[in-house]
Amino acid sequence: MTSVIHHIGNKEVALREIYRALKVGGRCVIMSYSHTRLKKHIIHYFPGVAAIDSKRVPSVPMLKKMMTNAAFKDVTYHAVQHNGGYIPTEAYLERVKNKYISTLTLLSKEEFQTGLRIFEKRIRRKCGDKMRYISWFVFIVGEK
Repeated sequence: MTSVIHHIGNKEVALREIYRALKVGGRCVIMSYSHTRLKKHIIHYFPGVAAIDSKRVPSVPMLKKMMTNAAFKDVTYHAVQHNGGYIPTEAYLERVKNKYISTLTLLSKEEFQTGLRIFEKRIRRKCGDKMRYISWFVFIVGEK
């Protein structure tokens, strides 16, 4: 699952069902984000996003516990960094305007517009014309 777990209402039930459906020796791999990285992601300059994500994205220790409770064995996690190089700030702002991160769709129209104005000013001041684009992911793996 890539950036899916926070969209699932009852994560425990979903993990038990994944475990049930796997063959012996099969693995469940969940790609998510650590709370530490969420707080450092540039999108958190957007007002309101940090509060939403901290509530809906389970922490890595919580995911490990849920997977263990669902009977997965040898639950581990691996942090991975992807250096996407530099991108034009305008290109990134266009992605934000198109709500490329689902959290942005949870804001009201007014919150989004107000936040976008604040975010644009912050990003332009911090990054100028180009920005470094680094993604941080955590892979939580459990085996049946």
